[in-house]
Amino acid sequence: MSDPFASSSPRLPWLAVEVDHRFQRGSPGFHLQLAFAAHAPRTVIFGPSGSGKSSLLRAIAGLLQPDAGRIQLHGETVWQRAHGSGGGIPVEKRRVGLVMQNPAVFPHLTAARNVAFALRKIPSPAKKEQVGRLLQIVGAESLANRWPRELSGGQLQRVAIARTLAAQPSVLLLDEPFAALDAESRQQLSQNLHRWASEHSVPVLTVTHNLEEAFSSGDEILAIKDGRITAQGKPHEVLAEERDQLLRAMGALLIR
Repeated sequence: MSDPFASSSPRLPWLAVEVDHRFQRGSPGFHLQLAFAAHAPRTVIFGPSGSGKSSLLRAIAGLLQPDAGRIQLHGETVWQRAHGSGGGIPVEKRRVGLVMQNPAVFPHLTAARNVAFALRKIPSPAKKEQVGRLLQIVGAESLANRWPRELSGGQLQRVAIARTLAAQPSVLLLDEPFAALDAESRQQLSQNLHRWASEHSVPVLTVTHNLEEAFSSGDEILAIKDGRITAQGKPHEVLAEERDQLLRAMGALLIR
């Protein structure tokens, strides 16, 4: 594997990763072994289910401790381990915003109060305005006073995203964040979310197995398969073969 920390570019990558981790599942067991550096503000990890995408995000966020490796965010080493010893910055101090496919919200708080929970240090008048603005960004302003039990999966995801943005993360990690939404809603939310990230200079790493989403969400694509990075580059370069296969399959269906 190439060294992601020895960049020849004058601009430091916002993310540099080298991880080696074996999972005790199946035989001979899944092995996550990859190294890469991300410079593009919108980077996509693309690959099939079970390829290690979500495990990679969990490692960056600090929810998974790999067997060995090193992770840097904005040039700062947040985790490092070699030969069974090492450590890093605690999860709560990494300022990483992680949005999982299955949203997690507080069931005893309304949508607005879920978002406000991340704004505890802001005075009440400003907090209310900020909550309204964030709910508007994710298209959930009409859900402000509703309880989680009253919301659909897609609506819960919107609230979870708004709460993540309220915490003012320095990086945003998205794990199939729009899976519960229809195509039109997915496109609109994605545009709003990336607009917010651009305005706040927050880089975004998105995990997806959706080809269309990969093209629209990434300035740079990393293809992953069986726990390895197989390609990295511009979307039209990395995803050309997948796109051609899809077009051929569609053509075959039309002929039938």
